[in-house]
Amino acid sequence: MSRGETFQWLMWLACALFLHGPTRVAADVTDTWRVDRIEIRGTLRTHDDIVRRELLFSVGDTVDAHRLAETERNLRRLLFLGDVILRFEAITSEATQPRPGRAIVDVSERYSRALSPLLDGEAEELSYGLVALDYNFLGRGQVAQVTFFHDAVSGNEIRGTYREPRLAGSRHALRLSAGYAGDEGKDLSVSLSKPFYALNSRWAYGLVLAHDRERVRLYSGGVLAARYDDELASSSLWLSHSIDHGGWKIRPGLRLGISDRDFAPDSSYTYRPNPRRRVLPSLSLTLWRPAYARERFVRGLGQIEDLQTGGWMTLQAGYSAETLGSDRSYPVAAIALAPRGQPTPNSFLFGLISVSSRLREGKPWHMVTSVSGSSYLRYRQSHVWAMRIAYHALHRIEDRGAQLLLGVDTGLR
Repeated sequence: MSRGETFQWLMWLACALFLHGPTRVAADVTDTWRVDRIEIRGTLRTHDDIVRRELLFSVGDTVDAHRLAETERNLRRLLFLGDVILRFEAITSEATQPRPGRAIVDVSERYSRALSPLLDGEAEELSYGLVALDYNFLGRGQVAQVTFFHDAVSGNEIRGTYREPRLAGSRHALRLSAGYAGDEGKDLSVSLSKPFYALNSRWAYGLVLAHDRERVRLYSGGVLAARYDDELASSSLWLSHSIDHGGWKIRPGLRLGISDRDFAPDSSYTYRPNPRRRVLPSLSLTLWRPAYARERFVRGLGQIEDLQTGGWMTLQAGYSAETLGSDRSYPVAAIALAPRGQPTPNSFLFGLISVSSRLREGKPWHMVTSVSGSSYLRYRQSHVWAMRIAYHALHRIEDRGAQLLLGVDTGLR
């Protein structure tokens, strides 16, 4: 069987799993509750209001079992929380619907601080560093990370990252990242976004601004052949809308990306790539069937896992046009297919197939292909057989004739 035929069979299998979906469907629970009071239990370092703000209900709301299950999943996504159990206790003996009750949120905290060494290279050229991470900074659910690194070639570097998932208590997320390595480079990026925080969320959007400069070295036969500075300024703006259709989520999206990349030879070297400026508007469409399985001992070591067993597919198309300011015109297209399912009560399948390409005269010009999959089969209560497979391919001819220093005419990096 040829490589093309193998890829076609994988695509057909992925489509079958994607359309079929999971075989197990949660039972329809009709009990509803009216929230009269909320209690947070089990927090140690985390402030109670950090847990409370993630709840998809408040005092006075009426909730059902599906809303409670989704709230539990949202809480378990927080890295500093382990098991989460959300339950209701009736405060009266009335059997009316909705029943008045007290919502009790039991959580268990994980260790949220880490200090780890970094080692890379060989004994003669050893790079080393230290990373400090706190993903529950000050008990407020923020992420702070500082990295010190000494590269055997380029020298010292320091980098810091800060993330606030709920800026000023809102649904907006802020991310700041900065790095400094002296003459070798520096970078700064700022991101502000509002993601889909619940299944009934209708809008998501974001803005990213970044500036990066790094010194690049090219070698030929073990000898330094070129050295230049690579400076990139970029920004992107995206907007997505979610529409319910049966058990599916339909999410059309719009994205605008702008990048300006320049190169400057260093010292006595003369080689540098050509400058690049891209203005790329694109449209996307995502189809997703939400489905989850609550399990233990599948991917993790004991905590409750919310395995997403619903498949999704994303189509994207865009066009870089010289009339908008790009240095060249070309269309782009991409597809990502993620078949997922639970064929039996004790087995799970997760796959991802993605293909993206720029086009020239109707033919692929710069193509990236990736196929990966994993399967899990439960053995007894706490053991799982796992199998993983991955295939990645890159075909790039954008810089044909201008990347001979890399040793290949096609510019493969």
